[in-house]
Amino acid sequence: MISVHRFKSILIKGFVLLFFIMMLVFPHAAYKGAASGLMLWFLNVLPTLLPFIIVSNLMIKINIADKISTVLYPVLGKLFKVSSRGSYPILVGFLSGMPMGAKTVADMYSDNRLDSDEARFLLGMCNNVSPVFILNYIAVNQLNMPETRVPLFAIVFGSSIISSVIVRRCHDYYIKRKQAGITLSAASVSKSHNSRQITFSFEVLDKSIMNGFEVITRIGGYIILFSILAQITNEIVPSIGFGKAFLMGIFEITTGIAQICRVHMDGNIKIVLVSFLAAFGGLSGLAQTKSILVESRLSIKTYIKTKMLSSIIAVLFSLLYVLFLKG
Repeated sequence: MISVHRFKSILIKGFVLLFFIMMLVFPHAAYKGAASGLMLWFLNVLPTLLPFIIVSNLMIKINIADKISTVLYPVLGKLFKVSSRGSYPILVGFLSGMPMGAKTVADMYSDNRLDSDEARFLLGMCNNVSPVFILNYIAVNQLNMPETRVPLFAIVFGSSIISSVIVRRCHDYYIKRKQAGITLSAASVSKSHNSRQITFSFEVLDKSIMNGFEVITRIGGYIILFSILAQITNEIVPSIGFGKAFLMGIFEITTGIAQICRVHMDGNIKIVLVSFLAAFGGLSGLAQTKSILVESRLSIKTYIKTKMLSSIIAVLFSLLYVLFLKG
């Protein structure tokens, strides 16, 4: 009998081999997808995220992030039940979006500024598509419905917050039952107060820059690979309307949302579909997040559960919006 681990290994190897064969069979689609992914990374992701990653790295290392968290804590701490230091990832994640939310949480956890329970909670809540992506790209550029900007923003971010709170409550309940009231986070909480005081130096700046380039290069690689996968899917799957577009969106949301908005169907259905994809983040977003979490050793499992629940809640919210609130 094949073990689960061996079965997963065989499945992954089979998929990699199939992907390689598909690139050989459909070279034009592979080229087009790679070029599209590269331009998306070079023109949008690189200039937007790289400076932010470098500066954010520097702010965490020299404790500016802690000062900002102290200012934000009276509001965000009470609202989301997080520690003082947990306020900074919320600000960064809500303003800059995926994957900066995950990067900030992972950096602060690795630097002993967050305990594991809080890091898992913040990871699910802070790592969403950016507000600019929702307000401009989805609502205006693709849906051509400027009036949906605020509702879509509320749907995606509201579903993320609610799903994170639900997953956290379920996790806390499970831990309490398993440990019979023993507080597991005591050791990790004490650990989170042992971070070193580091002053600015060009060595710290150099490390922040190199870390930024390493992260942004990995992100670019994932964007290119999933763009190729989406383009090959577009090539081989028969034209069946929104089904193919939705499948492409599962792989990579930017391409998928653009395809959905080109399909001739009711605008309300488009709102529901893009809400689901934006809340889920796509497999490309999951892969980017996983790559960022490798060094911190934070588990991706809780994040995936949160995103799946968030996408379901987003569908419910979007249905309520188009049925009862949208004019």
